[in-house]
Amino acid sequence: MKTPRAITILSFIILLSSSEAKVSISCPKVIQEIAPCSDFILKSNDPSQACCNGVKTLSDEAKSQKDRTDICQCLKQGLSGIGKYDPKRIPQLPKACGVSITLPPIDQNTDCSKVIFM
Repeated sequence: MKTPRAITILSFIILLSSSEAKVSISCPKVIQEIAPCSDFILKSNDPSQACCNGVKTLSDEAKSQKDRTDICQCLKQGLSGIGKYDPKRIPQLPKACGVSITLPPIDQNTDCSKVIFM
């Protein structure tokens, strides 16, 4: 069950995701896929099945370096609205979900154009 705070955070992320970034996969889609992961990102909870499904979807969408850069930029923008979190939790998501993609730690200082992940 989602707490009112989590719902507020997810709503804020969705609002932020409608930014000016032009991507091969839309920012609202990226945020929709990763939103169920907020408990994992903010706390030490295990990721939900919905979270893992979203991580898998993003992995499937990340076909080129441009796709991965765009996804990183959307995540960076969305994560800026959830409050304090540990960026080191982001790379743990795929492993916790059994998905073979490598995500970098993402925070406000991340230069997504220089990030290489597979």
